[in-house]
Amino acid sequence: MTFDSFPGDRIAEIVERRMLVAEIGDMVVAYVAWQHGGCISKDYVNKLVVADGYRRRGIAQGLIGALNTVLAGRIFISTGAHNAAAVALLKGTGWAAAGQIVGLLPMEEPELFFHRDLWPEGAVTHELLVQ
Repeated sequence: MTFDSFPGDRIAEIVERRMLVAEIGDMVVAYVAWQHGGCISKDYVNKLVVADGYRRRGIAQGLIGALNTVLAGRIFISTGAHNAAAVALLKGTGWAAAGQIVGLLPMEEPELFFHRDLWPEGAVTHELLVQ
């Protein structure tokens, strides 16, 4: 996938079924991948990539929305603080700020972490009310 700027290949994610892709025609234009237990023993979305010519079309929102078909419970994701588009996407799709770490990224850019509780489609959730 020529649009993927992350190092390495995606063979493990594909073989282990830890990836969702977005296709237009016969071409993959975006994907989201995760690690089970990758962030404080919680599932961690470690890659969300959309090809340049397909950005700002709602594809990333669609992939994030589809995560509840494959993941459940508290999920984490992160991005660099200077990545305004990713920060806006996460805030706009219901992810809550979970903290930041300075020193992971070059130039001391903070890595911002977010979390979201996902439930399988059709699952009924109940809140416990304490009186």
